[in-house]
Amino acid sequence: MTQDRQLAAIMFTDIVGYTAMMQANEQKAVAIIRHYNSTLEKLVGQFNGQVVNYYGDGSLCIFHSATDAANCSLELQKELKSEPGVPLRIGLHIGEVFFENEKALGDGVNVASRVQSLGQENTILVSAEFYDKIKNNSSFSTISLGKFDFKHVTKPLDVFALSNEGLFVPQRGKMEGKLRKKSGKRRIITTTSLIILFCIAGFFIYKKLFTGKAESGLNDHSIAVLPFVDMSSSKDQEYLSDGMSEELLNLLSKIQGLRVISRTSSFSFKGKNVDVRKIGGDLGVANILEGSVRKSGNTIRITAQLIEVMNGTHLWSETYDRELQDVFAIQDEISKMIVDILKIKLTGKQINQFAGSFTNNPEAHEDYLQGRYHWNTRTEEGIKKAIGYFEDAIKKDSNYAAAYSGLADTYLTLYDYELMSFDESTAKAKDAALRALKINNNLAEAHNSLAHINLHEWKWKTAEDGFRKAIELDPGYVLAHHWFALCLTATGKATEAVAQMKIARELDPLSTRINADLGMAYLAAGNYDEAITQEQKTMELNPKAGGAFWIRGMAYQQKKMYSESIKDYRHALEIYPGDPNYLAALGNVYASGGNMAAANKILDTLFVVNKKEHVSPFFIALVYAGLNDKEKALEWLEKSCEEKSGSVRYLKMEPRLQNLRNEPRYIALMKKVGLEK
Repeated sequence: MTQDRQLAAIMFTDIVGYTAMMQANEQKAVAIIRHYNSTLEKLVGQFNGQVVNYYGDGSLCIFHSATDAANCSLELQKELKSEPGVPLRIGLHIGEVFFENEKALGDGVNVASRVQSLGQENTILVSAEFYDKIKNNSSFSTISLGKFDFKHVTKPLDVFALSNEGLFVPQRGKMEGKLRKKSGKRRIITTTSLIILFCIAGFFIYKKLFTGKAESGLNDHSIAVLPFVDMSSSKDQEYLSDGMSEELLNLLSKIQGLRVISRTSSFSFKGKNVDVRKIGGDLGVANILEGSVRKSGNTIRITAQLIEVMNGTHLWSETYDRELQDVFAIQDEISKMIVDILKIKLTGKQINQFAGSFTNNPEAHEDYLQGRYHWNTRTEEGIKKAIGYFEDAIKKDSNYAAAYSGLADTYLTLYDYELMSFDESTAKAKDAALRALKINNNLAEAHNSLAHINLHEWKWKTAEDGFRKAIELDPGYVLAHHWFALCLTATGKATEAVAQMKIARELDPLSTRINADLGMAYLAAGNYDEAITQEQKTMELNPKAGGAFWIRGMAYQQKKMYSESIKDYRHALEIYPGDPNYLAALGNVYASGGNMAAANKILDTLFVVNKKEHVSPFFIALVYAGLNDKEKALEWLEKSCEEKSGSVRYLKMEPRLQNLRNEPRYIALMKKVGLEK
């Protein structure tokens, strides 16, 4: 008896349901096995491999490299689709094998066999060791399926699926194989609790929202998801509780006919003890979903309750326990199930919108939640942290479309905050958005991100089409309505801009930014009194909304109410001391009102600030325009255009540059930006 040990790329194959085939139609089964054997022998040889063992309807093959093994597997699945089709599953692993009497044995064979056992027809599953060898090869697309606790294997193992075109990627909740058995109690907890949670929630939402009649005057087809409370003893799971709320919010917003209040407005009540009836009234909804998350070790306890706003009645409440690693693995199943329960007739395209929005890798999902949590802080530190978390999520699941979309939004925010150059932020954001769309072309968030990039690049028609596509895919996606309205404002379509901004406000009624930007849309339309009224409402909502004072100041200025305008600009500067935008606005109105000395003093201040930190040339041009120094104003506007300053997008509607409108150089700038034919 001799032994020969070697490290190899191991391919374990098995024909799914072959025994049943043989019983049902012996002749067909024999044709299938012959097709399988001849194709296997041919391809394994082509890719420098060796068929070591046959196991009736399966085989064990070894290769010198992981690349050869992966390419052979792909070609094998492709050729076995031709008639008679062979329903094959394949498992790949890197490990040591030894040969005893020409038969391959060893722990590597054992692991490959177990990985293969999880598969279904037309799947290729790989171990973490194998994945590590091919992860940087662009020829192979992969998706993490998470950890699995196999029989006779000491530690849980990470398993990945090849997701190249034509392959089937199994859902974790439907995967079976050579796994350790769980106790009955644990099995119930880990496989059904969240499904039951969402099913019951869906049932009551359906019952109340789609069959009940409104009695309160509110839109009964409306709901707000309040931020879940972190009940963990160490209070360090806020990102997880916030993430649970956002998952529910994002899921519900995909359902046609249901108005879901956006995160900004719902989260404004975070940490506040406010009666649900007041919350419902402020948000204009008939129903509220709230709850809590408590993490202990590797287990989380989720509580949720649905409340009718009119009388504060609890329509439904429940508590469930679940292992943390299983929470995210069945998100796709939950999303489809809740759609079925709500009996919403979505098209295939809309259902596909969920694909790539979720991940079977719990660690990747946790990183994604951390990324969104930090992005929502809208601070410099938070934005930079968000990038790291989104990148980590993508490393753990290269097909996580929502993580790519989050990364795109973050790079755009860095540019908006002048923390990254236009060229760098645009290139990185575009790469991330296109990757998201490649994974799932029906993801509204990704279309919205790409449209925003096109807006930055002055590709107005492409941007409009992108925003419309995002809204078509997800009519409840507030950011799409908001950014589309800004695009329409820039291109002079003020009436439509107002309409889109109103939709955004309806979805997110307590958003300071949206309320303020509605006033800007009114301003662009020449409705100065409505702009003033709207900004007053914004200030009542948030007395520290510097942007609201700035926009109202512009409206007053157009009505030649200079003292009121100056007061508002000064108030904005009290909230944001030294802000170049508000300083420039003050300089412009001083000049418009005849106070040239004050305007020149502001101009000097901007030049001093510009020596220490970058000031957009647009702001300097604005003061020169107020002073009616057209030559200097146009010179600085041209510099602003070269820098692709964000303010240049509004050359067509900017009311404070009226005295430059007929200048040939101004018209040339408009053409360069694409706002004039």
